[in-house]
Amino acid sequence: MTTLDIEKQRGEPLDDHDPPISVSEGSEPRAEKPFSAFSEHTKWFIITLAALGSICSPISTNIFVPAIPMLVNAFSVSPEKINLLITLFMVFQGITPAFWGAAADTYGRRPIYIPTLGIFVVSSIVTALCPTNAYWLLLLMRIVAASGASATIAVGSGVISDVARPQERGKYFGLFNVTMNVGPSLGPLLGGVLAGTLGWRSIFWFLTIMGCVILAPMILFMPETLRALVGDGSGTPPRLNRTPAQAIQHKKAKKAGETTKAVAYGRYNPLTSFLLLKEPDLLLMLLWGSVYYSLYYSVLTMFSTLLKEYYGFGEVMIGVCYISQGAGIAISSVWTGSIMDRLYLAEKARVGGDYRDCPEFRLERTRLMILPVHAALMISSSLALGWTMEKRVHVSVPIILTFVFGVGNGFLTTTKIYSVDLMPGKGGAVTASFNFTRCLIGAAYVGTVQIINREIGAGWMFVLLNGLCLLVTPLPLIVVRYGPRWRARRAAAAMERKAKLAAGRGDAEAIATSSEIKA
Repeated sequence: MTTLDIEKQRGEPLDDHDPPISVSEGSEPRAEKPFSAFSEHTKWFIITLAALGSICSPISTNIFVPAIPMLVNAFSVSPEKINLLITLFMVFQGITPAFWGAAADTYGRRPIYIPTLGIFVVSSIVTALCPTNAYWLLLLMRIVAASGASATIAVGSGVISDVARPQERGKYFGLFNVTMNVGPSLGPLLGGVLAGTLGWRSIFWFLTIMGCVILAPMILFMPETLRALVGDGSGTPPRLNRTPAQAIQHKKAKKAGETTKAVAYGRYNPLTSFLLLKEPDLLLMLLWGSVYYSLYYSVLTMFSTLLKEYYGFGEVMIGVCYISQGAGIAISSVWTGSIMDRLYLAEKARVGGDYRDCPEFRLERTRLMILPVHAALMISSSLALGWTMEKRVHVSVPIILTFVFGVGNGFLTTTKIYSVDLMPGKGGAVTASFNFTRCLIGAAYVGTVQIINREIGAGWMFVLLNGLCLLVTPLPLIVVRYGPRWRARRAAAAMERKAKLAAGRGDAEAIATSSEIKA
């Protein structure tokens, strides 16, 4: 019995690709085999569904930002209390995916997608009906919404790692990140239009409808992709993981006397996402990405405040001004993913294989090569944005700068793809780890930028935030330098664990055989 067979029976994660291993001199690298049983069209369909699901969390975070003055008046509370809705949303947006992601890597993608989207829909309905004398209920429902919606990002990243090989993940993550990263810019636009025309409650009715529109095709068509359960996608999923069509097909097969055995679930460890942070290369990259994400979210949050303060714009105009940033993010997501795929294939051609087979494959250098471009675009544009808005330069200039800033947002795609490559079979947990670090640090930023802006102004505020980004700039360089060594150490430990597992299974079979002979 092979290690693969043992892992299948135990329901343990099958690597989406193996850790890097040395190939002895004169040996042949293993032949490429089809990674997924899904066709190209089916993969695009699956990832499009995952991408649509991923928009729920980011679009919900600040969709009501343009309506903050309305909410202040409606609930008779201070602006700080309404801003607390964003801060707590981000905190729970960071914490809860750590548990959902680990669960999705154990029990599959479908059993997590469907209930979490259901939680999002129900919380949006309750928020839309919330009485204005119940601020506590508004706060509670935002926490519940964050706990449900945020799972979709971690699970979606896991889906991509299930169906896509490393050299094609860039294009799929490009699509995935378009919806995920445009959401925060699209939210204020929609929120401004809805609040300005139909009132603040219409925002949450819109979220309810959006959640239902996404949930319905998820229930009907989203197949299980977790490789530990269905392998390349052709395996029989457990009952809870089947689409309605698969359930009907399985029932017919059972009546016809055909039997198929589904793989058992593995062991759920709710701390998996947190335990991954002990890996130095992953931790350093997630810290770097989290600080830059916090700059991104600070600009996103403060832009509406500064437009109102310095230019006197209303809700609808504030929402319209976010279009340029959303366009920059969309372009960057596709551009970054395409470049990363080309760089990966070029490195693979150079060494005659990928990093699974060739230790000389420079994974860190290949994946992180374009990070300096993203960092330079974000720092330069946000510095200029703060000073031009404080000096009340014509609004066209800040709008152009937010477009450039949006293009720099491609660092999220780069960081996520590299992180998923580092931890085979744990795409959901890895993304949940990133959510945890970036949302907690981002929440700290969002909770303080308003105060900093009042004290020192927009120009110096962005100087301070960019100074923090410069402090973490060396972290990717450390990863490029020491990352191969850390990966090799993990690979050796993984091979040792597999050998012990195989030996233990062999001992158990030997004992069973001996007992049968004696009997």
